[in-house]
Amino acid sequence: MTGQNTQETKPLFERLPQTIVPTHYDLTIQPHLNTFKFNGDVNIHLKIKEPTNKVVLYANELEVDNAKVKSNSNDEQKGTVDYDKEGERITVNFEKTLEKGEYQLFLKFVGEINNRMRGFYRTKYTTPDGSEVRYGASTQFEPADCRQAFPCWDEPNFKATFDITMITPKNLRAISNMPIKSESEYAEDKEWKITKFDRTPIMSTYLVAFVVGEYDFVETTDSNGVSMKVYTPVGKKEHGQFALDTGAKILPFYADYFNIKYPIAKADQIAIADFAMGAMENWGLITYRETALLIDPTFSSMDTRQRVAIVVAHELAHQWFGNLVTMDWWTDLWLNEGFATWIEYLAVDKCFPEFDIWTQFVADTFARFLVPDALKSSHPIEVPIGHPAEIDEIFDAISYSKGSSVIRMLHDYIGDDAFRKGLHNYLTEYSYKNTVTENLWSHLAKASNKPVNEVMSSWTLQMGYPLLTVTEEQSDKKRILKIKQQRFIADGSTDDENLQWKIPVTVFTKSNPKKIAQQILMDKPEMTITLDNVTEDDWIKLNFNSIGLYRVKYESKTLARLNEPIASKTISPQDRLMIQNDVAALCNAGHQSFVDYLELLPSFKDEDNFTVWKSIASNMGDLSSLLEYTNYFDEFKRYRLNLFSSIQKKLGWDAKPGEDPLSAMLRPMILSLVGKSGDQDVISEAKKRFQRHIDGDLMDPNIRGAVYAIVARYGDEGTQEELRKLYAAADMTEEKVRLLRAMGQAIKPKIIENTLKFIFEGDNVRMQDSISGLVGCTSSRDGRDLVWKFLQENWKTLVERFGEKSNFLIAFVEYGLSDFADEKIASEIKAFFESANTPIVARPVKKVLETIHMRSEVLKRDSKAIEDFLKQQQ
Repeated sequence: MTGQNTQETKPLFERLPQTIVPTHYDLTIQPHLNTFKFNGDVNIHLKIKEPTNKVVLYANELEVDNAKVKSNSNDEQKGTVDYDKEGERITVNFEKTLEKGEYQLFLKFVGEINNRMRGFYRTKYTTPDGSEVRYGASTQFEPADCRQAFPCWDEPNFKATFDITMITPKNLRAISNMPIKSESEYAEDKEWKITKFDRTPIMSTYLVAFVVGEYDFVETTDSNGVSMKVYTPVGKKEHGQFALDTGAKILPFYADYFNIKYPIAKADQIAIADFAMGAMENWGLITYRETALLIDPTFSSMDTRQRVAIVVAHELAHQWFGNLVTMDWWTDLWLNEGFATWIEYLAVDKCFPEFDIWTQFVADTFARFLVPDALKSSHPIEVPIGHPAEIDEIFDAISYSKGSSVIRMLHDYIGDDAFRKGLHNYLTEYSYKNTVTENLWSHLAKASNKPVNEVMSSWTLQMGYPLLTVTEEQSDKKRILKIKQQRFIADGSTDDENLQWKIPVTVFTKSNPKKIAQQILMDKPEMTITLDNVTEDDWIKLNFNSIGLYRVKYESKTLARLNEPIASKTISPQDRLMIQNDVAALCNAGHQSFVDYLELLPSFKDEDNFTVWKSIASNMGDLSSLLEYTNYFDEFKRYRLNLFSSIQKKLGWDAKPGEDPLSAMLRPMILSLVGKSGDQDVISEAKKRFQRHIDGDLMDPNIRGAVYAIVARYGDEGTQEELRKLYAAADMTEEKVRLLRAMGQAIKPKIIENTLKFIFEGDNVRMQDSISGLVGCTSSRDGRDLVWKFLQENWKTLVERFGEKSNFLIAFVEYGLSDFADEKIASEIKAFFESANTPIVARPVKKVLETIHMRSEVLKRDSKAIEDFLKQQQ
C-alpha cells in the first residue's frame, strides 16, 4: 500500500484509546462569512473508564482554549491545551486526576472557513441576476475532517448524539442534520439569529453536517410520512423537483426492502455550489455537487437525469447502510460503498425500468473495475487502513465498483429472499452500532445455508480476479468443457503468487439461451463440465448475464460460434457486451491479436442497445488513442466510421416522438464518435446547429455535448471564443461542464494551451470542475503532450491549491497521463514524481506506468497485423 511510504518518517498511527468515550456533544457554531472565520463552543459528555489527568481528542487547524472539565458532582477544574499538529490532536491536561465516572468537557475554539472543500468550508455563488458574488459555508467531514470544524473523537466507532446550535445572520438559512427545534433573536446583534436543532440519533462524527447560505427549496412527505426537502440555489426551486420526486419513491422502497423504518424525521438534500465529491450521505442532510442533484426541466440531458437518480439512490441507501449501521474502522469502507453502489441500481431499476440499468451496471461498474484490478499495482477490496490519510487512495474503482460487483455476485449466489432476510437481521442487530464485514457474511450465511464467508473472502482479501480458459471436446451430443483458472494480469504476464478463487460459474447454451444449463462452485485450479444435448455446431457461453467476476478465454472456434447469437441478439445485452469486452482485454494482454477484436466487431453492426455500444465505444476509444501513435491512424478512423455509421444513420440528429431514454443517451455518443472519425456530413451539420444555437435557436440538451465537441475539434480561436461566451453565460453547472469538456478537444496545440490557461488561471472555473476540462485536453496526441508539460510546470502550484491530500491530484495523474504509449515518457513520469514527493499519487503513478507499459507492448506486438488488416478493409 502506498500509504505506507508516508509513514517511514512518522510514528505508526494509533487510534484513540477506548478508555474515554464521548456520549453526547452540545455544539454551537457561529460563522463569519465576511472574514471567513468561525467560532464555537462545545460541551462533550464523557465516560472516563480509567483514572487519568489528560484527555486526548482530535482538532485540526483550530485554536482551542477555555478548557475546563466538570464532574457529575459539579467539581470543576480548568485545563491547559497542548497541540499535536502532525497528529491533528490536542491534549487537555488537568492538575487533579479525573477518577472513573461521567464528566463534561467544555472547550471554546476558533477556525477558518477554508476554501479546500473539506472540513467547514466556504462556497461561492452569484445572485440570481448575476450582479453580485456572495459566500455561504458548508461541511464535508468524511473521512476525517470533522476535526477541522470542532474538537471531537473523530473516528467512526465513537458514536454519540449531537445537539447543534447555529448563530447566523437572519437573512441566511441555517440547516443541519435534524429538524429545527427553535429560532430566536441573537441578543448581541439583532441582525443575527440563533437556530437550535433537535437531537440527532447516536451517530459517527463524519456524518454531522451544517450549512449556511441562501437557498430555495421544494418539499414533500414520502408515503411513510418522512419530511423531504431539496434545497436549490435561489430562483431555481423547480430544479429540485426531479430529485425530490425520485427520493420520495426510493426512500420508502428501502424502508420496505430492509424492513426497517427510516430512523429520523426528515431526509433533506441540498445542492452545494463548491463540492469535491459527487455527494455525501450526512444523516438527514445529504449534500450534493449541483450536477448530481439539480435538473433543469427544459435544459438537462437524459444522461444527467439518470445520474441524479443513481446518486440520490446511492446516498439514501447509506441512511441505513453506513449511518444506522457503521463500519468499525475505514478498513471496511468498501462494504459501505460497495453495498450502496449495488443497491442504487436495484432502486433505480424499480423506479425507472426504462433505463435498463442493470445492463449499464455491467458497462459502468463491473467492466470498470476489471481494468485497474488487472494491474499488478491493484489492491484487495479490503485493505488494512492505518492512518485515515490513506483512505483517499482507497476511495477508488476497486472500493465502489468491485465492491458492488462482489455484492451483486453474492446476491445472485444466495438469492433475493435469503439476502433480504440476512440483511434485515444484520441491520437490526447492529443498529446505532459499529460492525465489520464478517458480521454481514455470517448473517447472510445463516439466512442462506451457504458458505458465504469462505466464498467471499477469496474476493475481498486478495486483489485481482481470475481468467477462465476454456477448451472443449465434442462426444456425440455431449460437450465436455475443461476450465482452468489463473489470475488475469493486464500485460499478459503470469501470476507468480498463483492466486485462486472460489468462483460461482454458470454455463448456458444455444438450446435454451435464457436459462442456465449448469451452475457450479469452482474451488480448484481446474475442472471439467459435461453438457448434455449439445450438437457440434451449438454455441455455449460461460457467465450468464455477466454476474461472475471473471473473464473468459475461449478457443477460436468457440468464440466464432458466438457471432451468431450476438448478431441475432439472442443473448442478453450484458452477455453481448462482455464477449467483446473480454476479447479486447485479452488482446491488450497479448493472449490474442487485436485483429481478432476488429474481426469480432462486425457482428455488432445491427446492435441497438445503448450500453453495448457504450462499451464498444470505450474500447474503441482506448484503441484509437493507441493507434494515434502509428502512421495508419487514418485507416483506423475509416474502419471506425464504417462500424458506427449505420447506427448513426438510424438514430439521426433529432429525437423521435416517444423514443426511449436510452436512444437519447446513445445519439450524442455516436454523433461525437462519427464526427471525430471525420464524417463530413456530421461535421457540417454540427457547425450549422452550433451557429443556430448561438443565434438563439437553442439545441436539444441531449446532443449539445456532442455538437460542442465536434465544433471545438475542427474550429479555430473564434469557435473557442463562442464556447467561452456560452460558458460565462451558462447558469447551470451541467452546461458549464459540457462546454469545458469540449474546449480542450481542439486539434490545434495553441488552442489546447489556451484552454489549460482558461481552466487553471484566474477564477473562470471552479476547482471541482477543472478535471472535466483537463480530460477534454487529453483527447488528442498533442493534447496529451501539452497536459503532461502543464502538470510538470504547475505541479507545485496544483498541490498548494488543491491540498497535498486531495483526490483531485489522483485524478490529474490518472486521467491526464494514462493514454501515452511510450516507455520514454513513462520514465519521465516516474522520475518526475519520484522527485515531486507527493505521497497521495504514489499508487496512481504506478497504475499509469503499468498502463503505458501495457499499451507500448500492444503496439510492438500487434501494430503490423492491425495495419495489414485495416489496409485489406479499404
